Amino acid sequence: MMKLLLPLLSFLLGHANTFVKEPTAAITQQVALHVRAITSILVSTVGSLALSCVGLSLFIASIAGQLDKNEEFHFTGGMGVYLALTVVSACVLAYSLRRETWMKALGFQTKPEPQRSEHKAGALENAVALLIMDFVEERQQRRHDEHPKADA
Repeated sequence: MMKLLLPLLSFLLGHANTFVKEPTAAITQQVALHVRAITSILVSTVGSLALSCVGLSLFIASIAGQLDKNEEFHFTGGMGVYLALTVVSACVLAYSLRRETWMKALGFQTKPEPQRSEHKAGALENAVALLIMDFVEERQQRRHDEHPKADA
């Protein structure tokens, strides 16, 4: 049993390069990094899902326990802990399910969105601008043809 657990344990701790020869060490290290990142995201996703369910169920059970008694309702410290556990776990769950988190774990770089200008020129504006530029270039060409000595 230890023969099977030793390579797995050394892989998870980051010593996978001792089992692989030199030419493939870089590829193996990259794969190991990505597998570790994906594994940690999966563990945090499943763990936060479980903790948020447990925290919410304990919070509801605490409220139900107080409502079953014929006393006033009081927000207790235990309820605060259960509610905080639920909120923190839900935040971790939301972070681990984001697309950017998974893309980063898989090694893909997300490109920043280009800056958009306030005003986009329409097709008509582009056509008028091209017509004016054509007219200006034609006039410059005529001037150059009429007065060749002025440029020199």
